Amino acid sequence: MKNNQDVSAASFSLSPLYWRRVWLQIDQNSKAIEFTKSNFGKFALHAVFIFVMALSQQFSNSALGLISLTIIAVAILPKYRTLIIVLASVFYLLLRPFRVDGWSNLLNDKVSELPLNLSPYIWQFCTVGAFLCFAFLFLKSLHWQRTAWITKRPVLSLILIWASIALIALLGPNQGYLSAFLWSFAGVFVSSLWFLAYAAVDEKSKDATLILARSGFMRPFWGGSATPIGKSFGYLNKFDAKDADELAITRLKAIKLIVWALILTGAMHVMEFVARQYFQLPTLQTIILAHADGNAFATFTNWLSLIYNYFLDLVVIAIWGHFIVAVIRMIGYRVPRNTRNPLASRTLAEFWNRYFFYFKELLVDFFFYPTFVRYFKKIPKLRIAFATFCAACLGNFLYHFARDTFHFASMPFMDALAIFQSAAVYSVLLALGLIISQLNPYKPKPQDGFFRYEVLTRLNVIGFFCFLKIFDDMSGEGTVVERIAFLIGLFSGQ
Repeated sequence: MKNNQDVSAASFSLSPLYWRRVWLQIDQNSKAIEFTKSNFGKFALHAVFIFVMALSQQFSNSALGLISLTIIAVAILPKYRTLIIVLASVFYLLLRPFRVDGWSNLLNDKVSELPLNLSPYIWQFCTVGAFLCFAFLFLKSLHWQRTAWITKRPVLSLILIWASIALIALLGPNQGYLSAFLWSFAGVFVSSLWFLAYAAVDEKSKDATLILARSGFMRPFWGGSATPIGKSFGYLNKFDAKDADELAITRLKAIKLIVWALILTGAMHVMEFVARQYFQLPTLQTIILAHADGNAFATFTNWLSLIYNYFLDLVVIAIWGHFIVAVIRMIGYRVPRNTRNPLASRTLAEFWNRYFFYFKELLVDFFFYPTFVRYFKKIPKLRIAFATFCAACLGNFLYHFARDTFHFASMPFMDALAIFQSAAVYSVLLALGLIISQLNPYKPKPQDGFFRYEVLTRLNVIGFFCFLKIFDDMSGEGTVVERIAFLIGLFSGQ
């Protein structure tokens, strides 16, 4: 393999910049690639990867153990990779079927009210088993009924099925075995909804992966939220390493990414230490509620907390996504990063693509494109605006609303609905910002000068998302009016 980036003894240097360059180009270094292909190299690479995961303390002991065993098993038995991934993912789904603690707490409360003293885990396993059977039958039905409406609109069908189950659970008896099962099933369903949606799209596109494997891939062993990082087997297969060289390069990229995630973890701890110990900086939620109670912090503190919250959020989402993508790359799929230099964004749309790539992909795949190809074909600007609104507003709100519907099981309907008011405003503002950004005829150009092109455009993006974070809340604490008052107070000094 021809490569001009190899390090020779003659080029040895103690310069940190030199070693930084060597590290960044390690996946292009033929000697490193050859070493990674050897048995000892594979062992060393996996040992380093697992060590970095443990050192980061971003994983529980059980998650660290499951990920470690799975990537080792894939390395030893590469021919059975799909089977190993599915078995590990089913095991993870059985242990952690809910991606939000509220669903787990709801199941515990429901089970504790039942006459039989059954462990919540028994209900959990039974519910997961029922859902996996449903997932298999749903995907199979797409194979059997090629012309049926459910086949033409599989994602919409899944949303309507889940909504029906949640509505029956809400309107039915609030106690008893049926109530416990329906709410538990709804929780597992919504936690895996978008994974099943991608599996349905794979079936529709005639992906070669077996239905049984796709129906078991409802919670990948690498964890994460309800947003499918890595999407589905159909998507992963597009990034599969085709030979030993590509696999070695992909694993080296995984090592680079997880080390970068570890560095960012250290940076995050430093940021938190400085903010708390030196500036005694309260959280954004704290200063918003304090302002609403009439005990507002100083304006400078409010601004500093808002800006700090924005940058901390970027670091946290980057760390979380980098670890997951690194695991996926370690098993041979060179998928794109979830977060890629969001501070380089010059437009709101570009930021959304760089900040949380797979969530943006979910909204685009299931809401933007289906709308874009059907409506307002003769009015281009309205077509883009409407499709963007359906994705960034309706799709975004639906995702978070569905994820947290457990509130309706234990609260009066209007009180539970009020929890989502900030999310609704956030979704509307985000959609409007993205629409304006996309339809703006003026695009920044280098000819505008350094300040306008390199600085001002980025400050505009940072400012928009800083202020938008004021409404990014699903706790139910603080009304929309109070958040608007806080936003006004930033400029009025009140």
